[in-house]
Amino acid sequence: MRHLWLILLAVSFVTAEENHWSYKTPKIPEIPKIQSHDWVTNEIDFFILSKMERNGLKQSNTQSPERLIRRLYLDLVGLPPSLNEVDSFLLDPSVNHYIEIVDKLLSSKHFGEKWAISWLDLARYADSDGYQRDGFRNVWPYRDWVIRSLNADMPYDQFTIEQLAGDLIVNATESQKIATGFNRGPTLNLEAGTDPEEDRVKQVVDRVNTTATVWLGTSMECAQCHDHKHDPFSIEDYYSMFAFFNNTPIEGKRRPNGNDASMDYSGVDIKVSLSDAELIERKRAKESASINQSEYVTKVKELCDTLSDEKLIQLKEKHPKEVKLAKSDDISYKDALAIDKVFFKKSESARVLTSLKAKITKNQSRAKGGKFQIGFTSRVMKEMTQERKTRVLLRGDFTNPGVEVVANTPLLLPSFPEDFPKNRLGLARWIVSKDNPLTSRVAVNRVWNELFGRGIVTSIEDFGYKGVAPTHPDLLDWLAVTFQSTDHWSMKKLIKRIVLSSTYRQSSKLHADAQRLDPLNEFYSRGPRNRLPAELIRDNALTISGLLSKKMFGRPVRPKQPNNFWRVIGEVDNNYYVSEGEDLYRRGIYTIWRRSAHYPSFANFDAPTRGACSVKREASNTPLQALTLLNDPVFVEMAEAFSRRIMKETSEMDTTQQLDHAFRLALSRSPGSRELEALKKIYFTALDTDGSSESAWFEIATTILNLHETITK
Repeated sequence: MRHLWLILLAVSFVTAEENHWSYKTPKIPEIPKIQSHDWVTNEIDFFILSKMERNGLKQSNTQSPERLIRRLYLDLVGLPPSLNEVDSFLLDPSVNHYIEIVDKLLSSKHFGEKWAISWLDLARYADSDGYQRDGFRNVWPYRDWVIRSLNADMPYDQFTIEQLAGDLIVNATESQKIATGFNRGPTLNLEAGTDPEEDRVKQVVDRVNTTATVWLGTSMECAQCHDHKHDPFSIEDYYSMFAFFNNTPIEGKRRPNGNDASMDYSGVDIKVSLSDAELIERKRAKESASINQSEYVTKVKELCDTLSDEKLIQLKEKHPKEVKLAKSDDISYKDALAIDKVFFKKSESARVLTSLKAKITKNQSRAKGGKFQIGFTSRVMKEMTQERKTRVLLRGDFTNPGVEVVANTPLLLPSFPEDFPKNRLGLARWIVSKDNPLTSRVAVNRVWNELFGRGIVTSIEDFGYKGVAPTHPDLLDWLAVTFQSTDHWSMKKLIKRIVLSSTYRQSSKLHADAQRLDPLNEFYSRGPRNRLPAELIRDNALTISGLLSKKMFGRPVRPKQPNNFWRVIGEVDNNYYVSEGEDLYRRGIYTIWRRSAHYPSFANFDAPTRGACSVKREASNTPLQALTLLNDPVFVEMAEAFSRRIMKETSEMDTTQQLDHAFRLALSRSPGSRELEALKKIYFTALDTDGSSESAWFEIATTILNLHETITK
């Protein structure tokens, strides 16, 4: 009976495969016919306009130049344009100039910083393990690898292979090994009472589910315990996929000395080469420490010269060595410390010497890597020498193994080639093979979602039977095939093709017909308008205020927050020390990501904890968001800096011109008459109340940073 059921199941799956759009290999469709050719820029517009015309819709006007240039900058690099860049485009808003700007932004080093954000959500990237203990982990080199790979426009097939199996490539480089940090994203439970094998199995399950979601747009979770209820995947399919990831070592082990309850990390990591920037910074810190030491020695000698002979005679009995040094013309830093300890520890001079010693300690620490910094290692993947057998886990229970299975791909998807190795490298090659009907579709749909705020398939994580059918299936297939063949998996070519389309360049203003016939913008009768993700809200405000540091890469930083906001129970450091210098103002992608208590403003603006793969962020609207923009210490500081910037750059302008300049810094456009009057009222009311122009401009800065349009693209 069991065999008969399997045969019937296979037959039904075959039928499902033949009928369901997502399991059919995409082919280049014919370009549809349209009536209004003047509007069309490229092939995308044919597909979009064809459907609009069939549904009685007209396209929107092209977005105004100042709004369009701002949308483009925020979409491609995640930062607003400067006023000079806006003015340049206003002088020449031609298509050719627009193309030049697109090319410039795609080649910008900040492109990767913006586009890495959504990928890190998929990779469940975090700087801590999760669970109650939530200890820190070293995986930030993987974040930097993603940014660099996106900037270099690494082909998506290579981008896939290196993340899933970079360590298995012949003569794998350090970079390819670091790329496998993608697979080290799962949470790690090192708490008391944890079963190491149970946690290992959970991590393998996470890798299977995440791989299926990210590259296949397929939800396979329920097949862990039983045959999938809706999609053509059996429990045997699931554990055949499981087998590709099952040859990995346990990451936690019992502590020695008879303490069976507690766990220590025992996973695989590698030492990472220091970057040129890090080496330069360490060298600079070492040189600064040496200069500080010389200054300290000089100051000690100067103070020694002020000591009276009487004082020296008094001290000679107890401290003959130090008195002799004090009379010497040539003393070392060590000698100076000894003299300081005896002669000046409790004197008025102690403050100066203490300050110099603090600088020396700080620079010496930084020269060695930093007292509070996470070291230069990275968690990576590594296969065990002795292969594990894989069995179906009945009901998903790791203590209840069933029949043995071998590494293989789901039965109803293209078969796994015989010449491919049955490991993660073989799986990665299968995923990006030309016969796979899902990978390219899923990838282009995710990019489309990033730019428009909705995918052609709105259920971007689920291309199965419970997912939503594509609104423009022919466009999806055209993009998928073009992305794979013509563009050779180039993400930048795909993005360029989309942002050059007339569809993308439409105004986001809702006209009457669109409100009636296309309220959800399913037919793309208007341009996108979406709230920025949490990191970009902060980056945008930092840029407007003039505080943004464009320093790239390296270990996670900690912007200003209360010292005690990390209140996590466990054997880890819960003290939130604040970074120093420009690290306070670096882009959000470099902010430390702790799963149990991630950065508050990010949490308030819907950033996920990254305890699991996150395909799409929500965009809620809550009072906490307004309170964050008003009261968060970082945003208060940005408002203060913005007000100072306004006053500095507009000192010779009248009030109307000043307000116009401030508004343009944030929104790239001048305020309308009603907006200008509202700003004047705020300014003069504050001026009359406090009598201080500084306070008045702070009110203006706070108001502009809190506008809905400021946090929207």
